[in-house]
Amino acid sequence: MLGLAILLGGLVLGPPPPDLPPDLPSAPPPEAQLDPDPDAEPEPEPGPATHGQLRVQVLVHGGRDTVAGARLFELGAPDPPDEPAETDERGVAQLWLEPGSHRFSARADGYEPLEFEVEITLGERQTLELRIDEALGGSRYRTVVSSERTIAVSRTTLREQEIHELPGSGGDPFSVIKSLPGAAQVTGFLPYVVVRGAAPGNTGYYLDGVRVPALFHVAVGPSVVHPYFIDQVDFYPGGVPVRLGRYASGIVEGRTRAAARDRVRGEVDLRLTDAGALLELPFDRPRDQACEAELAATEAEAGTTPARAARRAKLACRAPGRGSLTLGGRYSYTGLILSAVPGLNVKMRFWDYQARLDHELGPRARYTAFVFGSYDELGQREALVEVDDEDGVAGTVLDPDPDPFVRLEFHRIDQRIRQRVRNGGRVDYRVALGLDRSGVQSIRVDQWRVAPRIDAQLKLGERLTLRAGLDQEFQVFRLPRGLGSGELTNSIEDLALLLSERFVSVTGLYADLGYRKGAFEIRPGVRADLWVQVGSSPYLPGAQTVSSAAGVDPRVLVREQVGAKLALRQSFGVYHQPPDPPLPIPGIESIGLEDGLQRNTQASFGWEWTIGDRAVLTQDAYLGRLANMQDYELSEGLGDTGDASTADELDDYVIRVSGWSWGLETMLRLVPDGKAYGWLAYTLSWSYRDYPLGGFAPATWDQRHIFNAVLGWNINRKWRLGGRFHLNSGRPYTTRQVDGSGSLESLIEALTEHRNDARLSPFLQLDVRVERVFTLRDFRLHLYLDLANANFGREVLRCDSLAESTNPAVQVVDGCVNPQAVRYILPALGLRAVF
Repeated sequence: MLGLAILLGGLVLGPPPPDLPPDLPSAPPPEAQLDPDPDAEPEPEPGPATHGQLRVQVLVHGGRDTVAGARLFELGAPDPPDEPAETDERGVAQLWLEPGSHRFSARADGYEPLEFEVEITLGERQTLELRIDEALGGSRYRTVVSSERTIAVSRTTLREQEIHELPGSGGDPFSVIKSLPGAAQVTGFLPYVVVRGAAPGNTGYYLDGVRVPALFHVAVGPSVVHPYFIDQVDFYPGGVPVRLGRYASGIVEGRTRAAARDRVRGEVDLRLTDAGALLELPFDRPRDQACEAELAATEAEAGTTPARAARRAKLACRAPGRGSLTLGGRYSYTGLILSAVPGLNVKMRFWDYQARLDHELGPRARYTAFVFGSYDELGQREALVEVDDEDGVAGTVLDPDPDPFVRLEFHRIDQRIRQRVRNGGRVDYRVALGLDRSGVQSIRVDQWRVAPRIDAQLKLGERLTLRAGLDQEFQVFRLPRGLGSGELTNSIEDLALLLSERFVSVTGLYADLGYRKGAFEIRPGVRADLWVQVGSSPYLPGAQTVSSAAGVDPRVLVREQVGAKLALRQSFGVYHQPPDPPLPIPGIESIGLEDGLQRNTQASFGWEWTIGDRAVLTQDAYLGRLANMQDYELSEGLGDTGDASTADELDDYVIRVSGWSWGLETMLRLVPDGKAYGWLAYTLSWSYRDYPLGGFAPATWDQRHIFNAVLGWNINRKWRLGGRFHLNSGRPYTTRQVDGSGSLESLIEALTEHRNDARLSPFLQLDVRVERVFTLRDFRLHLYLDLANANFGREVLRCDSLAESTNPAVQVVDGCVNPQAVRYILPALGLRAVF
């Protein structure tokens, strides 16, 4: 109990102030501060005749970043100056000192103090370079913790260690989403998430405001963007602002960072499965004439020839650039590793690339271009294929490079200009170009897109802010190889419904008005989207069809600050989405607009309590009405006999269904201070659907209990340790019993009588991350080991719904037919160099 009391006291009161060295100069007592003698002779200005000069440059240990604002306190000085010397933006401070030995303490906010001693010689100039360590818990650590206060939006924002060092993520920022309240992982090794009981395809992914089909590579691959290209990740389980739309459930938005403009920076990372690199290049850097003259004089005094000193000064003395360029990418050599395994006929590879250019167009405008893309393929390294010889006789040959079973690819080019207007407002003009490609065996689909957009934020007064915009998108779907049958389905009509060549126009308009008075904020808004599709008819060859759908989404966000530490927040909104697949697939979307849009009408109420500036406790209750949602279903094609072989059309696998979702989300989160980060997250949720067979029953994506505990600890400057504990209660399934004669209950009967009446086994997952940091003079090395599911937990994925009732080989465990489970450990061993 005593230890618990001490821990709680430390949480509420915070750490004690740091001790100051006993010999730091202090102000003299009031009685010692005498008026100066007007008749006294003024002291001569220090110079080479009486003093020596010391030039100090302060840099970060393990890098080349200069430290501005570092103060140099002389220890034990009989007559210290009123103001200590302080470094400028170049990390440089100069001071005249009397000959002899001097001892100093260099101090800067967010860094550990450093003491040093120097011997000064009369008339000489000395240059000293100091390397100081970043403090483990300093004010320099910048992590956004709470919701965005000024716009009354409830969202979870994560940055820095929270997204780059989460145990079990392999360092990928977007993997953190499955550890937050409101999100459930589909499996422990797949990147898809279920947000508030909706299908994974109902969750949208944005990168710098550009819609992308997926944020992860196939299988257990990493994110499609270099981890340290991402500055922060915003997760909206609900209460999504009107500028974001076209998805019926949550939104995940990643934001990249512009490169620093003071110097070249970079990093290289090597892992067991892939390698990546990131390079930041400032350009258009104006010359600093004063710095050049000073540095040239210093070099000349050190014996450097004048010409060489001038060249060095010209290269070193540059002001921050007006522009910057960031280049990043990653390539997987998994295929080379798998090819070395005898008897393993698997081909898998992926790569991605990113480039961002920023440049000031003047005092009120900035241009940004962001180019990124990814490629994935998974299939056999070689395969036997059937061919006909010259005589028409069928035979088989070995194809050394067969079409991959799955190939996914997308590319984006985003260009935007941000213009700053009066009263702190801004207008963004942007055009995004994109190409999505998907392939399954010999079937290919290409989706080209052009997306112009305008976003404006205008201050209408001290309390009013207007946000409005136009969100337009043109999509062109093409089939490079046309349609063929026999590989995936027996019906050309089904392929035409899914992959038809067509043109889609999506026009969106939005506006909201933010009002703030004292502790009260409200943000009502509305978004309207119109989809129009023109394409070939899947039913009548040569005919054209036109279909359309429209959605109007009113939304309102409210926040009340009821005390210094407590705030209430509420939201209500309608969210529409075209009939996209339940799982996101690049190049396949807007399937069947004639059947209407998916719709989610959702409301939430919550509160936020800041605990002693050390933690934040939030809780949100939500209720959502889901209508016309698209989901996977097999019951429609089984017929009265329950024979799975009769399910051979697209409508047999994808249906429209309505239902409800509700729950309570709780999160206790530490305020990151550079020493530790972490949170506890618990989600209690229900998701039900009104099925054609079985009526009102738990949805396939329902998961009642989800608990996550995350803790990361910087033990010291060399070692970092983190852990993640995950526990979920399993998803529902429909039991099928074996009668006395040994016959298995038919699926059609089971769905009708007791649909989703049991749950899969709970799954417990423990992730661990250990990191060792080697700090050298100009760069750092990070060696880390990340283990997902380090406890080797067994995860039951599903039951075999299509098992035939007459098959005597079926295995039934607690009504689950042929349970499909897996044990695994996903290791990520990597080395990262930062300079």
